[in-house]
Amino acid sequence: MNKFNQLLIIATILLFSACGKDNPEVEDQKSVKKVIEIKINFGTNYASYGANFGLQVASIDGGLPNNFRFEGINSTPSIVHDASIIHQAEISPISSSGQSIKTSTPVSTFSIATIATNLTENATPLTAKFEFYIDGKKTVEKSLSFQPNDSAAKVLIFEVSNPSELIES
Repeated sequence: MNKFNQLLIIATILLFSACGKDNPEVEDQKSVKKVIEIKINFGTNYASYGANFGLQVASIDGGLPNNFRFEGINSTPSIVHDASIIHQAEISPISSSGQSIKTSTPVSTFSIATIATNLTENATPLTAKFEFYIDGKKTVEKSLSFQPNDSAAKVLIFEVSNPSELIES
């Protein structure tokens, strides 16, 4: 099993452990599902990097369609289940400073695992700002920095029931 697939499995475990928290204030909202959009804004040196994404959505009560897709990016399904769907996507080199990824149907949770790989020697770190939207309204954002020659994945998990917070791994 390659490293990227291992990271997707870890992200899956994190996602389901996050969804299963017993929080009385959130308990009634757990079945809430919305269409989620992530806008990624890369730093000025984006063309010196490639990016691999592990994209996962989950539905607390199941019901994700087999034809689910991530709009705005070419992705390949890895795991398709009515409660969780994982896709992989690669952009190499990163061709634009902005990338938008949107769920085709409402979901409970969206996680994105990102690995950035420098394509040139002596590249400066790549910065990226991840903005999460529900119904066109920005709810939370997170800026990350990816170091050259470092293949560590950075994972962000977004729950519809708690839209002002991100879980980072």
